[in-house]
Amino acid sequence: MHHQPADLVLVNGRVLTLDQHATETTALAVAGDRILAAGTDDDIRALTGHATTVIDLAGRTVLPGINDAHLHLSLLGLAMPPHVIDLSPQRSLEDLQRTLATAAATTHGEWLIGTSWSEGEIAEFADRARPPHRHDLDPHSGDRPVALHHISKHGVWANTAALRIAGITSATPDPEGGIIVRDADGEPTGLLLETASELLTAHIPPAGAEQRQEALRAALRLLNSLGITSLTDPMVSPDALRDLVLLRRSGELTVRTSVLMYWDSAMSTSLEKVGTGLRTSGLAAGLGDEWLRIGGVKVFSDGVPSQGTAWTYQPYHHDCTGGLTTPGADDTARYDELLDIIEVVHRNRMHAQVHATGDRAVDAVIDGVLRAQSRDPWPDARHAILHGTLIKDPLTMRRLADHGIGVVTSSVMKAGLAAGLRSALGEEGAHATFLAGSLLAAGVQVADSSDAPVVPPDWRRGLQTLVTGDGYGARAATERLTRTQALRLWTNAGASLESAEHTKGSLEPGKLADFVVLAEDLHSVADHELSGLTPQLTYVGGACVFDSF
Repeated sequence: MHHQPADLVLVNGRVLTLDQHATETTALAVAGDRILAAGTDDDIRALTGHATTVIDLAGRTVLPGINDAHLHLSLLGLAMPPHVIDLSPQRSLEDLQRTLATAAATTHGEWLIGTSWSEGEIAEFADRARPPHRHDLDPHSGDRPVALHHISKHGVWANTAALRIAGITSATPDPEGGIIVRDADGEPTGLLLETASELLTAHIPPAGAEQRQEALRAALRLLNSLGITSLTDPMVSPDALRDLVLLRRSGELTVRTSVLMYWDSAMSTSLEKVGTGLRTSGLAAGLGDEWLRIGGVKVFSDGVPSQGTAWTYQPYHHDCTGGLTTPGADDTARYDELLDIIEVVHRNRMHAQVHATGDRAVDAVIDGVLRAQSRDPWPDARHAILHGTLIKDPLTMRRLADHGIGVVTSSVMKAGLAAGLRSALGEEGAHATFLAGSLLAAGVQVADSSDAPVVPPDWRRGLQTLVTGDGYGARAATERLTRTQALRLWTNAGASLESAEHTKGSLEPGKLADFVVLAEDLHSVADHELSGLTPQLTYVGGACVFDSF
């Protein structure tokens, strides 16, 4: 029996440790920032001392802290009101125009910035016969420049005033890795895809350091209220890293953060900038501490299905097969560039996490990892595919499993982008996305995520999707996971991709005391009610960071 008294004990509940054996018990003890023990009420009460805080759970559930394996912390706060106009509720063009006009009349500043509009949700655009146009925005924006970020964050819809400021005309060539969408007369429609969006957003005044810090604090409060205690921020610039370091120094970083460095400014990764960034920074995976650490490098290989920019073998809508977004004059040059980028990341002992949504892009990334490993073996490498939206070939899954390449899926995005996926891929095609169940069955290491602020960072919605199979159609029986499997994707798996499985991800003695208390007895909650679970307490390192108990 332990001799050290606990600082905190929780008794009379349902403690899901999610250890190797998925042990369930009734009580938990914490000493300092670590788990002291998990066991029966009697076992744990024996660890109390005169200064021990005792919480009676009264049947509530305790889970390991939630680890969102792909969440843009540096962007989340700035993508929340009042910084932007939230367009996610808009279901018609008229609704969107009314919201834009209200914002134009009631806010100050030069630019009107919106986020999270989707063709699949806006009735006029859902069948893709009628694309968005700048003329839809011009009469409702009060002569102010407008930039409306697509829900995927892989495109911007601008009005005429914004295009004028950016100098984008019919004579402006498409940038490498991007598309300026044009109408039948060759005039820009205002829709700018992938790297083309940077032609516009480069003219929007960036948030200042103080504004970024306050946005980070707001994002952390939201995440703690959801029971999120760890995340991987997958697109961190040097400036954003400095923001996180300042929060860490002041003790305000209340979510453990693994960062993926990113030196390019647009949705295209170049060998030149990655090479320079790695050569001049001296960074390697594992640098940092248990609150803030370097995890690897974010690489973009392609776009997204909804914009026709994911690289696929078969066309998925309007004969689109997309393409790689790395620099290069043709597919071969872009493929070679991608493999060289993966190799330089690998040689610098950084984990490469590569955005790849199309099946053809995923195969290219696998080629790159295999070449890098063959030239410079690194047994501990934990490279991963981000999203893997359209992976469905068993051969691809087998290659991923055989070579230890992880996949970070997004059940939250599958649920939140359902209408857009149907619009881009058709009903059956939308069902065959984010196949976490099939990937797990093939032996692939899978972690799940939200990709917030693309969609809200709500792991509960993702848990329900994974457990019920909603959105998988006829594939539901194959893709459904047990609750334990689904919870592991939100706890153990993210820790493992960070090489932190020995310090977090389960409630075991010696591991970090990161956990969330839910109001409900989880076993009494129906599958279709999982999205309504109620976090009441969140602890990180034995300290309470959220309390609505």
